[in-house]
Amino acid sequence: MLLKQEIEFYSPTILKSYNLDKTMRYQLNMLENLDLFTKKHSENVANLTCRMCEYLHASKSFTIHATICAYLHDIGKLFIPPEILSKPTILTDEEFEVMKTHTTIGYNICMKDLKLRPYSRWCFISS
Repeated sequence: MLLKQEIEFYSPTILKSYNLDKTMRYQLNMLENLDLFTKKHSENVANLTCRMCEYLHASKSFTIHATICAYLHDIGKLFIPPEILSKPTILTDEEFEVMKTHTTIGYNICMKDLKLRPYSRWCFISS
C-alpha cells in the first residue's frame, strides 16, 4: 500500500538556503522599493521553484540556478511605469503592450551584467 506523501511547497525558510550575490540582492531590493507586490511574487515563485526542484530530486546546482532565475524573472518590471504596474483596474490595450515589454527589458538587464547573464533567458520567457 502506497501512502500519499504530503509536501509543503511553501516554506519561507527555504529561501535562505541559497544566498544571492550582492548584484542580485541589489536588483531585488530595487524591485522591493518600487513594487512590493512584484517583489513578494518573485520570492514566492523562487520558493515554489526551489521546493519543486527538491521534490523532484534535481541536482543542487540546477536547484540553485532555477531558484535564482525565479527570483529574477520579473526584474524588467523595474522599468514599467508605476501607474501601469500598480494600476488597480484592468489595463488598456496600450498599457498591456507596455507591460509585456518587461520580459525583453529583464532579458536586456541580465545580458548587460556578466553576473546576471546566465539567468537572462528565463527573464525573457517567464511571461
